[in-house]
Amino acid sequence: MEGSTNGEACFLDVGGWAHPFGRAPWHFEGETLSVYVEAASGSLAPFFPEPLTLAGPPVFRLTVHALRSDCGLGREWAARNPRRSQFHEAVIAFNAEIDGVSGNWDPFMWTDAEAQLSVGRELYGFSMRLGEISMTRRPALNGWRSGDIIAAQACQDGRPIFSMEMELGKTGAEAAPVPVAGTPVFYSRRTLPRPGNPAVSDVELCRTTMQNLRLGEVWSGHGAFRIEHDRLSALADGKVLGARWSSFEMTKIPAEVLGRWTVNSEGRS
Repeated sequence: MEGSTNGEACFLDVGGWAHPFGRAPWHFEGETLSVYVEAASGSLAPFFPEPLTLAGPPVFRLTVHALRSDCGLGREWAARNPRRSQFHEAVIAFNAEIDGVSGNWDPFMWTDAEAQLSVGRELYGFSMRLGEISMTRRPALNGWRSGDIIAAQACQDGRPIFSMEMELGKTGAEAAPVPVAGTPVFYSRRTLPRPGNPAVSDVELCRTTMQNLRLGEVWSGHGAFRIEHDRLSALADGKVLGARWSSFEMTKIPAEVLGRWTVNSEGRS
């Protein structure tokens, strides 16, 4: 069923009971920890479905966010509903490009919130899974200090996926630049099996550009990571290039659809 005129489609039910998120834009703020890793040459190719290709050097990042979002329901709603508006997200991300436009490609994502899981999978097509995620919180009174340790872990069904640590080094203008330039662009592929024939799926390739991105406190430092899931073993021996923690806010808008096609048991059609 069609939603609003800005391109949304969502569940419309009596009383709004089954609808865990509101209309775009969604406003986010929070803290993020990333460890940047250089992989062996050629090892990342299997993680890029066509028409996505690797942009730049073979580098990926492990990221954990501690977020607060209005889920499209407004600032007051977020304040009155902390159990739903505050959550974590864990990501294994790559830099990809289409037609020369670089963006983030996140084929592995986890969250511990219903609304984030629903909007990520249903609306944008991110490969989001439900997980257990934790990250060291910023000290409330004294803030971070050089030498402090930040740790983060991501699990699924009680099984560890990855963990990472960062030792804080420099902050503000003295912080080291990220090993790979950041971008507000994100690519996703929404794959919806047909109810009458689940062997056939309709695919949409989308591109979303985050708006109003603002950074607050920024730290760089030394990082370490451990990947524990066997399906990600190709990434386990990468070389750490650096680590970064920051506070931020941004706005997520509806996506731009780049292409639509159908896939079946014999491939793309």
